[in-house]
Amino acid sequence: NKKQRHAMAQEALEKVALGFVHQRKPSQLSGGQRQRVAIARALVNEPRVLLLDEPLGALDLKLREQMQLELKKLQQSLGITFIFVTHDQGEALSMSDRVAVFNNGRIEQVDSPRDL
Repeated sequence: NKKQRHAMAQEALEKVALGFVHQRKPSQLSGGQRQRVAIARALVNEPRVLLLDEPLGALDLKLREQMQLELKKLQQSLGITFIFVTHDQGEALSMSDRVAVFNNGRIEQVDSPRDL
């Protein structure tokens, strides 16, 4: 019902520290807030795995670094697997527990950032 959906949406927004934006329109949100709303929308379904395909690509450097920290904290607090797709080597190494290196669409190596 509508009340349950609203409660679930509010809970998801609170998980990404945006409980206060539920009445705002997308045009009233910053780039980082829009990213977090997109993640909150995915979290409503309570996934065991969340695919993030270049989620920080459109953000400026300062916001990208802030969102890297926030995503890592969120992943740890939720205890779910994030598959984080990026072409940025530094981002991959700083964000990941395990990294898969692809070459021409094939996995070349899977290891910890330290062992890569």
